[in-house]
Amino acid sequence: MEQNKNQKIKNWYITNRPLYKKLANKIESILAELLEENNLNIHALYSRAKDIDSFYTKVSKKSYSNPEREVHDLAGIRIITYVESDVEKVSAIVKKAFKIDQKNSVDKKTELGIDKVGYQSVHFIAELKADRIKLPEYKKFKGLKFEFQIRTILQHAWAEIEHDRNYKFSGQLPSEIKRRFTVLAGSLELADREFNSIASAIDKISIDVSVATKEGKLNIPINSTTLNSYLEDKFQNLIKEGSIEGFTSADEEKDVIINLYQFGIDTLEKLDKLLTPQYIKNYEEFMTWESEFQLAIANALLYKFHNTFFDKITSNFYTVIDKTEIKLQNSMNIPIEKIIKKYDIEKQ
Repeated sequence: MEQNKNQKIKNWYITNRPLYKKLANKIESILAELLEENNLNIHALYSRAKDIDSFYTKVSKKSYSNPEREVHDLAGIRIITYVESDVEKVSAIVKKAFKIDQKNSVDKKTELGIDKVGYQSVHFIAELKADRIKLPEYKKFKGLKFEFQIRTILQHAWAEIEHDRNYKFSGQLPSEIKRRFTVLAGSLELADREFNSIASAIDKISIDVSVATKEGKLNIPINSTTLNSYLEDKFQNLIKEGSIEGFTSADEEKDVIINLYQFGIDTLEKLDKLLTPQYIKNYEEFMTWESEFQLAIANALLYKFHNTFFDKITSNFYTVIDKTEIKLQNSMNIPIEKIIKKYDIEKQ
């Protein structure tokens, strides 16, 4: 009798799984937009509809009076962040955007208590809010629940490894290996906290540089964090207009710093003297198409050190010049055509 009941439930899910798959995809899409709007960079975001066999195993092991309503993870969305503080930020976004079932949601860290280590993740059971359900494309999801799992990349690594090993040992680990996993979990938790602390320290540097830029206190060494924070403040008008973007890669950023140092520019104070108000004004006037921080600095160095620029820069730093950049250099009375001819620079 029980087996027939479970088979009937399984057949129900086979029929309805495509709907839960569509639901999971929709929620993933909504959340991706919300993360982008909030400028929140995460490691991974993905969704799934629960596997049919996994669903059948779950309902077979537990006594559900109404599995169709009591199993809440048929549609699941997993968000993996880099640090713990971003778990809190993602959680806040989820709470605001969706109707949360507080009774069935759980913070696994809280469940562990103060004297244990192990699996940590924030789980929210949720539904779409009434205002979204009113829209035609969402009506079919009315009353359907889904699960969010939010964890850091280290918490995810722990969960995946532990799950895999438990599977291999049929759900029961030998005590010695169990102890080693516990020690490992504690180490990962400490590492997670340290990564979070480092990320907070980097954020503080960015804030301090922004304040220092406004106050003119710029005797600060140039590194990736200080350079980005300074340039974001310096080119804020162009950034708002969408006319300039940041560095396209860590390698490009590193190359810019190397070339700044080649010309003795190793502090923000020296860089500020390079990016004069007149240069910024000319740059905003002539570079009306979408440019990048790298181009802004390269052209500033070319303007200031035009006689030695191409002798000192690294090979891939500045290889092509276009007509807009030529106009920019001409506006500052730089004999750019002679320089192009002397160094055989390609024109676009």
